[in-house]
This record gives sequence, C-alpha cells and structure tokens, in this order.
Amino acid sequence: MAALKDELAQLQGQISRAGDVATQALLHREATYVALDIGDTGAALSHALSCLELARASHDLPLQVKAHVTLAIVQAEGYDDLGAAEQFRAAEKLAEQAGDHRGVALVVINAAHYLMERGQYLEAATRLHDLWHSPHVDALDLPESVELRQAFHINYVVSATEVLMPEASTDHDVLKPRLAESAGELRRLNAHRGNLTNALRTLDVLDALMRHALCEGDLTASRQLADEFVHLSSGVGSGTMSGRALFSRSRLMARMGQWAEAIDDAQAATAHFARDHQDLWVIRCREALADAYAHTRRYHEAFEMQRAVTRQVESLYRQNQQQRALLGQITQQAREADVRAAAFAEAALQDALTGIPNRAYAMQLLTDLHTQAPHAASIAVALLDLDHFKQVNDTWGHATGDLVLSRVAQTLRAEVRAGDSVARFGGEEFVVILTGVTLAEAQESCERLRRSLTGLDWNGFAPGLHTSGSFGVALLDRQRDLKATLLAADTALYQAKAAGRNQVRAVSEPVQR
Repeated sequence: MAALKDELAQLQGQISRAGDVATQALLHREATYVALDIGDTGAALSHALSCLELARASHDLPLQVKAHVTLAIVQAEGYDDLGAAEQFRAAEKLAEQAGDHRGVALVVINAAHYLMERGQYLEAATRLHDLWHSPHVDALDLPESVELRQAFHINYVVSATEVLMPEASTDHDVLKPRLAESAGELRRLNAHRGNLTNALRTLDVLDALMRHALCEGDLTASRQLADEFVHLSSGVGSGTMSGRALFSRSRLMARMGQWAEAIDDAQAATAHFARDHQDLWVIRCREALADAYAHTRRYHEAFEMQRAVTRQVESLYRQNQQQRALLGQITQQAREADVRAAAFAEAALQDALTGIPNRAYAMQLLTDLHTQAPHAASIAVALLDLDHFKQVNDTWGHATGDLVLSRVAQTLRAEVRAGDSVARFGGEEFVVILTGVTLAEAQESCERLRRSLTGLDWNGFAPGLHTSGSFGVALLDRQRDLKATLLAADTALYQAKAAGRNQVRAVSEPVQR
C-alpha cells in the first residue's frame, strides 16, 4: 500500500510538470487506476474527471474515448452502474464517430467485464460476440492491442461458458464455435505464459480455462486448474485475487457436490475480500455460504448468513448514494473548471489591445480552412500593413498609436461580411480571411477596406493624422501549402508597398520557395 501511495504521489508530480494536455490526461488516467488500487475512490474520481477534461481540451477523440472508459471503470467500481453505463455509451459513440476501431473494442471489452462482475453473463457474451463479427475486431491484431486481445478471449470464455453451463438450461449454440476458438487461444497462452502481459493475466487465464473445463464436463481438468489458480494467486500479494481464486474453487466444489470443501473455500475467500474491503465479493461469498449451509441442512447458519447479506446490501446502497453525491460534487467542480478553461482558451486567441482575434486564432482557422480547401468554396487571404505607422508613434505618441490600431481593427471587423474574419497578425499588420470569393472579388473587397481606412477622420484628437494600408492577396488552395500561401500574400503586400503604398496587389500563381 505504501508503494502505491508513493507511485500516486510521483504521478501527481509528473502531472504538474507535464507540458501538454494530452500527456497530462494520460498521467491522470494512470493515477486513476493507482488510486483505485489504493481504495481511494474520491481521488480516483477526481483524476478520472481531470483526465476527461484534459482529453476534451486536446480535441483528441481516441483519447476522449479512453477517458470516458476510465471514468466508467471508477463508477463501476463504486457500484454506480447507471453512471458507468452512461460513460461507456459516450465512449462508444465517440469511438464510432472517430472511426476508432480499437476504441470501440476497448469499450466493449471493459463494459463486458463489468457485466460479468454483476453476473450478467448473457449480455456480456452477446456484446463480445457482436464485436467478434464486426469490423472493429481487426483492431485486436494491432501490436499495441496484445493485452486487449488477451482480455477479449478471457472475457469471452468466462461469459460464454457461464451461459452454456448445463444447469443454465439455455440454448445459445451460436456461442459454441467462437468459444472453442477463444478457449484454444487461452490454452496456447497458458502453455506459453511468457506471452502473457502480466502475472495477473495468468490467473485470469486459469480461471477461464477452469470454467470451460467444467462446462465441458471435464471435472478432473477443472479441479487441477482450480488448484493451480489458488496456488499461484497466493504468491501475487493480492488478497482480492486470492479471494477470487478460492471463491472460484468453492463454486466448483459446490457444483461437484463437495460441500465441506466448498464451505471452507468460501469462508477463506470471504476473509480475503473483507480485508480488502471488496464488499460486493463479500456479499457473493456469503450468498454462496448460505446456499451451501442449506444444502448441508445447517439451516440456522444459512438463515444468519442470509441476514448478514441483507444488512450488507443495505450498507452498499447507502455507500452508493454517498458515492453518487461525491461524484456530483466533483462533476460540478469539473464543469466550473470547464467554464474557466473555455474563458482562458478564448482569451488566449484574442488580441488584448484591439479585442479582435489574434495571430494564433488566425493560424488555427487558416489551418482548418486549408484542410477543407478541396471541398469548400474559394477562400482568399489578405495581409494588411498600415502605412508609415512608426511615424504615428513618433509624432503623436504610443497611446495614439494604440488608439489607431484599435479603431482600424474595429473598422475592418465592421466592414467585412458575417462569414469573413479579421485578426491582428502582429504589430501594425492584420489578416483578412474572405470566404466564397474569387481572386478578383477578394481584390475588390480589399479595395473597399482600403478606402474605409483612408476615409477615417482623426481630427478630433490627432489633427493632421491620416491612415492608409497596403494589401497583399492570395488564394488559399491545395496548389500550395499554408506557408506558401502566406508567403504569396506577403509577396503581394511587398509589391503594394514598393509601388507607393495604399494599394491592393494580388499573387495568383504559386510562389517559388
């Protein structure tokens, strides 16, 4: 536990030093899982929500998918199944929208795991079976999907075998061919355990194969696998994993009618789960014990055990309500942080002096428009430089110069059409982005802007001051990249200045770099 707390502290330090939002989001994701291992659900929720907030800020849809899955896992661990289901749905929708096949597989496999944890084996098996017959399954063959592929086969074997157990009295033969394939995959992994991603995966494989052997009626193989599961779990230092191994063997013993061994294993499993505060697993063990006591005619003990289950379910319900309240508080904090982040983002794209968008905004918009160029209406970029602006500062002072820049900015913004944009590009230079225009129409629009600047009256506070601007215009298209387009507009602007300023010039052919 101390090591995990140290790891969480180290991750928090890395988060504070991370330079970009995507890295911060991934670090928060790691911190979420460490906090869950510690049992600090509040910290896990906080990190998961920070992960989601930063993933949204990055505009990286696959990262947002992972963030929603992370939050779903936290909510599922806190028994908030409705909240978890909502996050899984949001993640799957984003993954479909982004064409992120691996993201869809990640959602389905994790959602199936928690359905299995709740005993909803048929729904889990159906979701995994549908994934197997979808285009998304190819993502499991990617090099980065080794662990995800292993989880898929483990979950498929566990859920399908539970559905197909003889006592289940259900007919789902459609699962059998794929079940045989997944079981074969797990047998290969078990034979070559070095290919498994970690020691806990070995235990999951043994558990799945034990269930499959039982489903097939091979009680000897099932018992051998169960014994190995229990033996290996005792060496990993996880009380929860030891409890799961003992509980699985207890269920096997019960199915074989060996009630004394079933009771011993269930009691030992209950002790492990109780020490690790795994309340849901404690409830399951006690339900199994109540059933085992009833089968061995120990009715008083069965009654008392069932009463303990009822009390614990009530306690879990209260915890769940408290958890939802905590999540509500943290979610509200996240919403407030979103509002602040949006305000900061807007401020970062606005020129503080003139109040119009700045260079960063213009470059972001131009990049987006250049990407859309083959499918969008014609777009023109005009660079504007105020003529002799240094003389304004030298003659009337910098305060007047600032006023000139602000008034010019507002004039340009008022004169362009609703779909066009104006930004301050730096110093006395502005950029005008005109949409749905030919090069000749863009020149005509800039001529109108040029006349508006020369017609500004400054006599009220700076007698003798006159303003004019030189314009360079180029079309934004796929014949040249964005850098070349700006160079073309800058070349045209230089030509306008060289010809005497207060003019509009255009370059239509790509400029050689």
